[in-house]
Amino acid sequence: MTEDLDRNLGLWKSQLEKAWLKIPRPFRNERAVHRTLQCNLFRILQELGLKTVADYMPPRIADRPVDLIAVTSDNEIIYAICLDTLVSLAAVKSLNSFAAEHKVIFTTGMLEKKVAESRFFLNEEIKHVHLKPFEK
Repeated sequence: MTEDLDRNLGLWKSQLEKAWLKIPRPFRNERAVHRTLQCNLFRILQELGLKTVADYMPPRIADRPVDLIAVTSDNEIIYAICLDTLVSLAAVKSLNSFAAEHKVIFTTGMLEKKVAESRFFLNEEIKHVHLKPFEK
């Protein structure tokens, strides 16, 4: 199962980086990039046949919603995904507040050193993928 997740994450990383590059340069602000990537991930998860929910606010959490969750027909959460500039404590808390088969944070920060330092908040349940579309 981990191999399937790793394969999916690699494919999604590539697709998200391409989507990011398609945003015209004058419109590449942090919010526009975040929302464009969220919409692309929504489509990807829908194509897998999963029910997808955007901006899910877990119970007992007021800091930050989870950008996307994907659930089976039995409403079991398969994927819980956050998009952020850096790995934030709020995102980690949101992801850790409920059960999901796979938890992922995609980061978009341009300063790789800062992104690496922010990984401090991660635990073994959460996978991290850093998007770097401009380094190819």
